[in-house]
Amino acid sequence: MKKAIIVSLILLLSAMPASAAKMTREERQEMIQQRRQERIEAMEIKREELQEKLQAMQNERKQRITEHISDQLNNINEKSTTSMSRMLERMIVLLEKLASRVEKMKERGKDMSVTEAAIVTAEGVIETAQAAVDEQASEVYTIEFADESGLRVGASTAKTSLKADLRTVKDLVKAARKAVVAALGSAKAVGQVSPEPSP
Repeated sequence: MKKAIIVSLILLLSAMPASAAKMTREERQEMIQQRRQERIEAMEIKREELQEKLQAMQNERKQRITEHISDQLNNINEKSTTSMSRMLERMIVLLEKLASRVEKMKERGKDMSVTEAAIVTAEGVIETAQAAVDEQASEVYTIEFADESGLRVGASTAKTSLKADLRTVKDLVKAARKAVVAALGSAKAVGQVSPEPSP
């Protein structure tokens, strides 16, 4: 699954036009909302398929447990990806503030080319991480089973898959954070880039 996410990210980024790489915050939020809606629709379809399989089961208790676990996995995925999206959004805002401060430092005659390069690198890493988070948010996890005896294995497989996918995306978010910290560090090394005092 990790390889599939990486390959899909590479294809997504290579297929994106250059103007799409620099989306505004509103466009990004709109795109996220659209993907969320698509994910909800896909989740409803998967839920209906799961309900059909559950109807064939004799044990009502196992039906409820299976449905609960499936819902729980999707809720964990949604909460995690929403949280990661918020983190990335805060990083973008921080880089925007840093870029404006770097411009002010350039006006004062400081050489900020290293910091500007670090900002561009950080933006690229954030875009990659955001694409991975968006892709992960569209994933729907259901328990796959052939008969009642395969429920435990199906639930375990779905849970393991979710953990592995979230770990992969979380690593990309951590890389984005490190890139932002590196940009801040390079700005600090060049000169004091601190917030202007409030009047």
